[in-house]
Amino acid sequence: MPCLLALLLLLMAVFGHAQDASGLLEKSRKHVKAQHSIAYTYTAYWPNPVGEVDTLRGECRFVVGNQNAFRYDFVAKAQGRDMTYIGGAYREVVHDEKKVELHPDEEKAVRMFTKSVIPLKYSPIMLLDRSWQYVRDTTITHSLAGYRTVDLDTVVNGNRVYVELWLYIGKDSRVPEWYVQQSFFKGKRGQRIEFAFADYALSRTVEPLVYTLPVGYRSEVFGTTPGPQVLQAGTEAPVFQVVDLQGKPVDLKALRGKKVLLNFSIINCGYCKVAIDHMNRKDFVLPDNVVGVYINPIDKPDRVASYVQKSHISFPVVADAKTIGTLYGVSGYPTFFLIDEKGVIQETVVGYREAFLDGLFKSK
Repeated sequence: MPCLLALLLLLMAVFGHAQDASGLLEKSRKHVKAQHSIAYTYTAYWPNPVGEVDTLRGECRFVVGNQNAFRYDFVAKAQGRDMTYIGGAYREVVHDEKKVELHPDEEKAVRMFTKSVIPLKYSPIMLLDRSWQYVRDTTITHSLAGYRTVDLDTVVNGNRVYVELWLYIGKDSRVPEWYVQQSFFKGKRGQRIEFAFADYALSRTVEPLVYTLPVGYRSEVFGTTPGPQVLQAGTEAPVFQVVDLQGKPVDLKALRGKKVLLNFSIINCGYCKVAIDHMNRKDFVLPDNVVGVYINPIDKPDRVASYVQKSHISFPVVADAKTIGTLYGVSGYPTFFLIDEKGVIQETVVGYREAFLDGLFKSK
């Protein structure tokens, strides 16, 4: 009888705890929704294809607006880019290009930034709108209630792909403080993305959101400015003279008389890593008359150096080569250019194409 009573008390405690946790989720939703202004900082931990974890930091401020498409005006700042939605107008301010890009279709803009713009998609406001199930408490520096939901559970080519999401709400703060997105492939843990939210500033004071556009930037309307046109076969390859990561010169004009394979790739590109792995196979080797050059138009030399070491890239490597990427009209990765002995582009391949790479190598 005492054992039965103890079990009953335990079950009542567990049930009561779950009820309290469910109540905390609703309290958090009401608490956030009751604010006129919500500001916070975030730190995101995002693994790249070679297993390193990139740390992304940003800040966001949401203020209740008057438009119907999305409840809030907001300003989100991250990685040299400001994203603003004020009075129904969505703009992206790109500081390194000194441009302001306006998205004229409000409904399309809202669909885009709520589904694919990282600071918005992973904002506490959007996360609280999801359906969550309480699982357990945890203590990092203080008490948090943990909630879980399944984002994806499907089978692709006979392999199960499963993605679960976790949201941790502070019991004292009543706001989301931690978010985890964990993927599984064939039952094994895959990519794990984490967000830490901090420095909350909540206010019920009614005041408009103001953002001052930078002086001297050019304005563009999204979709009206033609993007870069990738150079096609038959075009003379633009020449360049640069220095690779080893401090050695890379002079395209001096390579005339041999074919040259330019591989434009960046670090955070899964298919770029797949292409590199393909070219690292034991049975892959370029013919003697083909010289390979790896060109990264975006990432800085220190990051590329670490990436090259882990990825075992055997070609000369040129980092932070935005000018060369512009010369060749590269906007997607990987992009390959096979240049003939006379300096004319023989073939252009955008994306990872196994048959193209297989056509280059010869058996040892």
